[in-house]
Amino acid sequence: MAEDASSERLLNQARALSQRVATFSNRLAAETEALTEEVENLGTSLKKALATIATTNTTDGDWVDDVVHLEAAKAILNGNGPGGDLRKFQKSRKPALLGTFLGPSVNVLALRRDESMRIKEDYHSFRNRSAYTMFAFSTILYLGVLRSRFLSEAAATVTLIPMVMVGVQFFLCWLLFFYTAAALRESVLKVNGSHIRPWWIHHHYWSMAMCVLMLSLPVDSPAFVRAITLFLWWAMMQSVVIVLQNRYQRRRMYTRIALGKNSAMDVVSGETSGAHGQLILLYPILFAMQGLQAYIGWEMLMYTAWALLSPEGFLNLEDKDSDLWGSRGVALAGGIMIYMAARNFINTIATIAGKRASREKAVSRITALRARPVAGQRSRSASPNAVPMGVRGNKGGGGGGGRDGRAVGGIATVLPDNGSGVASTKMD
Repeated sequence: MAEDASSERLLNQARALSQRVATFSNRLAAETEALTEEVENLGTSLKKALATIATTNTTDGDWVDDVVHLEAAKAILNGNGPGGDLRKFQKSRKPALLGTFLGPSVNVLALRRDESMRIKEDYHSFRNRSAYTMFAFSTILYLGVLRSRFLSEAAATVTLIPMVMVGVQFFLCWLLFFYTAAALRESVLKVNGSHIRPWWIHHHYWSMAMCVLMLSLPVDSPAFVRAITLFLWWAMMQSVVIVLQNRYQRRRMYTRIALGKNSAMDVVSGETSGAHGQLILLYPILFAMQGLQAYIGWEMLMYTAWALLSPEGFLNLEDKDSDLWGSRGVALAGGIMIYMAARNFINTIATIAGKRASREKAVSRITALRARPVAGQRSRSASPNAVPMGVRGNKGGGGGGGRDGRAVGGIATVLPDNGSGVASTKMD
């Protein structure tokens, strides 16, 4: 009887627990749908309000406050609030790679902020580990290829070139894994609110295609052996750039997040192209890397372009001793390198232009605020150092504001009344 009572108690406990889980799941689904609707409505309302206030000719003394409040609300929507980037709750199209590998029904959205931050930190750790692995792998293989070439030219009996080429094949497989994993992780980060330019992810697609292409080439092809020497040199330089980005750009990213200039989910990405908030000192290195990438691609293409013009091998099998397959593959890989270098350069220029346009927009807005005829300005407070409610910051600078009352997102700073009846502003 005691065993029957115990088994019945466990059965009732299991049923109750299952019911609680079902209730929680239903409540979570309902809350998610409600949040999605509220975020979409808030985004629409903010767009309308910003468009309206930009064209409104008013003499209301609170016009400056309205602009600052709307910009602060927009910054919170974009990720400068305690809830992170609220736009991730909006219905958006899933990145193509996630849909291809995981299917359209798999949800990778992290609702909790700590989970989103762990995904971001895991991504940074992955990049850091991969950069050191890439440098060590490519350096060892590069030295091995050079040693084998020197021994071969010296007519040595043992060159170890087969073992080196096997290592090259393993390295290409690892690169294929790295670019695929990076594209997947960045797609997940984008779903969870990271501001990642589309080319960063598309760059990985092209890199994956180039790795697959080079894996299909014969390792005894003279064109492949020459191309892999250049490619390993390029991989060494790329790993150095990634390490520099992780070391210095990541610190700058945390500073920009603390100042409200970047979302908390923004990441360091774009191995050889500029990013939002890019450290200025890294731009010359990025341009040099893009030039090196274009040069290597041009070298690979020019000494094998003849194979693309030869009709042999397209309609029938090529000669057994011919190097057409290896040469054509190297030519295509060189073309991909040139294309990626060009797109990286365009992306970097667009980043610089976007930064300058954003700065000019902020300056023009401040100029318009100063020139705006505002009448009937009400006193902000009995204290001469008071600032508008909603943009007052902590004394220590936390919470997205400073002693001057910086707007969230670093748009403008509203200073005390300068005696002319108009609140003065300055750039953050």
